[in-house]
Amino acid sequence: MRDRRQNSPPRASVVIPTFNGAERLPRVLAALAEQTAEDGSFEVVVVDNASTDATAAVAQQDASVQRLRGRDVEVRVVAEPRHGTTPARIRGVLESSSELVCFLDDDNIPEPEYVATGLLVFDDPSVALAVSRVLPRWEIAPPPSIIRRQHLYAVNDYLGDSFADWGAEGTIVPTITAGMWVRRHAFLEAIPCDRIDLLLAGRVGRQLFCGEDIEIGLLIGKAGYRRVYAPALRIAHEIPRRRLETAYVVRLIEGIVRSELTLREKYEGARFGLRDRMSALMNLSVALCGIPFMALFKRDARREIAFIMAARRAHFRGPIRSDA
Repeated sequence: MRDRRQNSPPRASVVIPTFNGAERLPRVLAALAEQTAEDGSFEVVVVDNASTDATAAVAQQDASVQRLRGRDVEVRVVAEPRHGTTPARIRGVLESSSELVCFLDDDNIPEPEYVATGLLVFDDPSVALAVSRVLPRWEIAPPPSIIRRQHLYAVNDYLGDSFADWGAEGTIVPTITAGMWVRRHAFLEAIPCDRIDLLLAGRVGRQLFCGEDIEIGLLIGKAGYRRVYAPALRIAHEIPRRRLETAYVVRLIEGIVRSELTLREKYEGARFGLRDRMSALMNLSVALCGIPFMALFKRDARREIAFIMAARRAHFRGPIRSDA
């Protein structure tokens, strides 16, 4: 491998936050080792988010790591002891050595042209954030009730094949972080990295709160930077069978609904008050009364009932506050 001190820095840093990802990481690293991008054009920063398994060892010793290093792609492991995807991503940006940063989750599999395509997208200097097209890769075929809600799994295939320009405004748009690319200087200007307590933490332990990805996109837009959806950037999101279990999906729905309410209250002034809670209570009551009819006429009725009730219950509980 060439001495990097004698070369220019990589053009992109691929940041992979992971908690207990020892089993998942090898597939991501293998996909990165197959990238068609020029040797040495990117680096990989694995952020170990307080894992209790062999994540750090895998990220240093996996066979794909040796292949990457043989291509002059540096692979580093950094630690972030604070639980949560937000502090892990911020740590990755701070530790990166490139102006372009790409976030991949430890269950995201990029296509071979992925990094090369990302570099081309950012040839346009006005682009500060780009969202990839994320397609689901199910371990087993999901039931209809989950297919209808697959957007809950950080996939955005519904956005289609057309490039979209979301502008440079503080608006809520679907900027999921799985496959999100950012300009490092824009991220550091827009995101209060030294005040993580002001941001949504993302998923922590069994809590499936989210919205931190939407918040990043909103803040970067609010800072005056352009955000786009670039469907030529394609990754697969591996979804294991355990994430199809009803109890998991119920927690996922509750976390997403309450996170959305939190974002709208925080940035759009949509204060959740007594009237909202009473309306949510009424909708919850209607859903309870409708359970016998849903049981008779809904396809995949048991899951449908559980998922509808989870959404109504989450609306009643409202935004994430001290109870989180």
